[in-house]
Amino acid sequence: MKRLAEIVALVAALSTCAYAAAGDKPSLAVLTFNGPGAKQAEIMVVRTLRRKATIIPMTTWQKAAKKLFAPSHSAEDIADVAADVGANVVITGVVKRDGKRWELSISLRDGKTGKVRDRLKYPLKGPRMQSDVIAMLTKEVSDAFDSFTGAEELADIKPRQPPVAADTKLTKPPAEKPVAEKPPAEKPAEKPAQVAQAQPTTDDDEAPPLPKEPPPPVVHAEVGKAAPQARPRWAPYFDLSVGPSLSGRSFDFDPASQPKFSSGIVAGIAADVTLYPLASTWKRAGGAFSGLGLGATVNKPFWPDSTSKQDPTQKFATNELRVEGGLRWRIVLYKPVPRPQLLIQAGGGLHSFAISKDPTGADVGPADVSYKYVTFGAGMRIHFAEWAWLWAMFDYHVVLDPGPIADPVAEYGPAKSFGVRVRGGLDFLVYKGFKVGAEGMYERFSLTFDPTAAAAPAKIANSGVDQYFGGVIVVGYVL
Repeated sequence: MKRLAEIVALVAALSTCAYAAAGDKPSLAVLTFNGPGAKQAEIMVVRTLRRKATIIPMTTWQKAAKKLFAPSHSAEDIADVAADVGANVVITGVVKRDGKRWELSISLRDGKTGKVRDRLKYPLKGPRMQSDVIAMLTKEVSDAFDSFTGAEELADIKPRQPPVAADTKLTKPPAEKPVAEKPPAEKPAEKPAQVAQAQPTTDDDEAPPLPKEPPPPVVHAEVGKAAPQARPRWAPYFDLSVGPSLSGRSFDFDPASQPKFSSGIVAGIAADVTLYPLASTWKRAGGAFSGLGLGATVNKPFWPDSTSKQDPTQKFATNELRVEGGLRWRIVLYKPVPRPQLLIQAGGGLHSFAISKDPTGADVGPADVSYKYVTFGAGMRIHFAEWAWLWAMFDYHVVLDPGPIADPVAEYGPAKSFGVRVRGGLDFLVYKGFKVGAEGMYERFSLTFDPTAAAAPAKIANSGVDQYFGGVIVVGYVL
């Protein structure tokens, strides 16, 4: 009867194993491990899990990553590629040196989110794997995978060591002496080596308890502890740009008999900075508020002295300054590349242009302007890759005061004015957060004068058009 019970148990175990093998296996992608000697660990992980999962070829993963512009191991990139190739689980690994100590780190990631679910860490004596580390890795990565996929009930089924081997060893001693005449406690004394190496049978009355295993080597594994996610690139704390600028201006009146201004291109300097104090909230509300920040822009062209057509020998100092600041909101509409982003801004600004007077105090060109305005803008930003993006922006200026040109006595009198601006650019990340790029801009202020609103303006004109154009070579840093 006992032999019959053992045969029944063996058949049940083999049936369970066959059922598990026949069932649907999770799809697994083992990405190329990085670091010296990491290939050995990668091979061991594939060998250990190939019977428990359907392994996705690395070439398939690489083609999908190239197609989706998702080459990194960030959670977003891994989730995008895993969805494309149908991977339920993704494993990454790296061997790196932290000070004087080498370490192997293996991460099990959820294919749906790309997030780390389990992480195994092993200190190494050098870049090559030691035998104790390989043994520990083989066991723990299998256990972690079972826990990850909810297959704990299959953890005891080991295809390479089927239960029949254990039963054969444990039933040898009864052949020398009947089991009924010898208590179970004497079995370890007859063949301790065999009992210590064999796995326990399903009959608890006949199999003695295994001796306690010696403590494992000093290998620290952090299984089940998810590693903190790194803040994604689309949620920076600040974006700083500075660089040389080129700009020009033209001013025309209606009627054309009034003085006008035209110029070539002059050099200058431009700077722009945006701070995002809510960047750390990128995990909440879909990251919508992580792109809400405060920004400021300064543009200072260096104009040479102006001259008049009547007397080219006379020189008149010329100055221009543009300063803006306010709220800026960059909303990520879709996080994977091409990662379209809606750009919104609201704030205020000052744009002034002044030419010094002649010795009599009269203007030698158009009257000075100093536009004080409230500005609203909207635009889009599209990524070609993680390291390259194109953006465009449209701004509308509600001019509150056009400055000296609207003086009711010395100039043209009260004026209604508004402004528009179109700008765009292309940026590249060249090293970590360092970027280079180029930006172009066209800005136009329209003025409509009302001579009847003033008692007696010194000058008469119906309207004026003040236009600015130029560009900036951008050098900056994003963190």
